[in-house]
Amino acid sequence: MTRKSSKKNTANGTLRFGILTDVHFGNGDRSEETTGLHACFDFWKKNNVDFVVQLGDLIDGKGPEAEQNLAGVTAVLRDYPGTLYHVAGNHCLGVSLDLYLKETGLASPYYTFDNNGIRFIVLHGMDINPETNPKSDPDRSRKNLLMHDPWANLYSGAIGETQINWLVQQLDEAMQSGEAAIIFCHFPLLKETSDKPHGLLWNHNEIIDVLRRYSNIIACITGHLHRGAYVERYGMHFLTMAPFLKRSEPPHYSCGIIEINDTLLTVKDQNLNVLHELKVD
Repeated sequence: MTRKSSKKNTANGTLRFGILTDVHFGNGDRSEETTGLHACFDFWKKNNVDFVVQLGDLIDGKGPEAEQNLAGVTAVLRDYPGTLYHVAGNHCLGVSLDLYLKETGLASPYYTFDNNGIRFIVLHGMDINPETNPKSDPDRSRKNLLMHDPWANLYSGAIGETQINWLVQQLDEAMQSGEAAIIFCHFPLLKETSDKPHGLLWNHNEIIDVLRRYSNIIACITGHLHRGAYVERYGMHFLTMAPFLKRSEPPHYSCGIIEINDTLLTVKDQNLNVLHELKVD
């Protein structure tokens, strides 16, 4: 498939943002989880990040337990004095979508924001999920991937037709305005950045076909897999970030920073160890 040609106009100077995923608040001792999050806050403040992105699975549990965990973790996150953007994960919908949006301050589970010449596009990978009842034939086909794709599982989902049309519009606008783009989604889009037990976005192939049309996309950054992963494909960097949940296990990663300038995208852990140093064309 031919990709639209456009130079990636990346950050003017260095853009630096914090990254966090798979907190699963309520999975362990709340006091220890809170201490760990505050350590991330201190790290980001010390390193003057422009904003933070939380990549999903913020909570654990279902029903009343999940509601308590969501209230608990959002109370902790309010201690962070900077800007924090949320990506919805499968565990996030242990509560109703309306409650999740209210507690995280979001108007929609998919949205964009701009910073320093880059358009950041947040996708909602649970748009279609085992509990939804799609209204259109294309969306019903997307839900049926659960029955036919061994990489699709019950705790993942798909992106529906309305959101795909919105994604194309956002990428077209970014291309026309000369902006680079970075995609955030909770679910990985490539097999090399996940495994079968964790799975992929159900309609990952369809979304990859959309992204391949645009040469201004720097990276697609995801969570969900409970370890880190990376591959370069189709001129884009596909990064799966390691989880806060596993911070007590080697390599003891809890959160990180991503730095972007005209030539490099650099990923560092909470000790400023360089995990990836990737070329930006």
